[in-house]
Amino acid sequence: MLRPFRVIIRPIDAFLLQGLALGITAAASPGPLQVFLINQTLTRGFRRSAPIALVPLIADIPIVITILILLDQLPQAYLRGVSLIGSAFVLYVAWRLWKQWRLGPATETYTDPSPSGSLWRGVLINMLSPGPYTFWTLVNGPILLSALRISWVHGGAFLLGFYGAMISGMVGITALFHQAQRLGPRVVRLLTLASIIILVIFGGVLLKRGLFP
Repeated sequence: MLRPFRVIIRPIDAFLLQGLALGITAAASPGPLQVFLINQTLTRGFRRSAPIALVPLIADIPIVITILILLDQLPQAYLRGVSLIGSAFVLYVAWRLWKQWRLGPATETYTDPSPSGSLWRGVLINMLSPGPYTFWTLVNGPILLSALRISWVHGGAFLLGFYGAMISGMVGITALFHQAQRLGPRVVRLLTLASIIILVIFGGVLLKRGLFP
């Protein structure tokens, strides 16, 4: 009587563990969203920046639906277009952050004080970056499809593991860099400037992908 139950549980555990492993990897992988999260944490603190960790849960909905429908059918020009648009937006965000940085710590703290402002900028950064599209096309999409072929429960276990680990990892990044504020305003400004420079580099990389794949 217990054998069928075990057969069902084992693949669910497997998909959950795969989701957890990939979620941790996605959270730790350097990208425009992670750098933006670090920048906002250094300038606004943990409470105002923590909601950015929810960005993948919001921005990935249309991405996942698109990839599941069009998996293996997306032309190369599609990702090139996303790269070009993403490059423009990431460079624009870096430019705005640079302007705030030049005006000093007070402006960095109180310009656009609403956490929702940073949240939706993060959503746009994530949706206009080719990383999530590539990741879901090559890695997550095939795994999720194989899970859904078994049952919705298996697919849900994979998504729960992935987004649970990814969001937790990004909250952990926020908490870690929030502690960096104790190092003093000069160190925080240097780290903030470094995050802006890294965003510019990511923008250049996206531009190169779009123009020279």
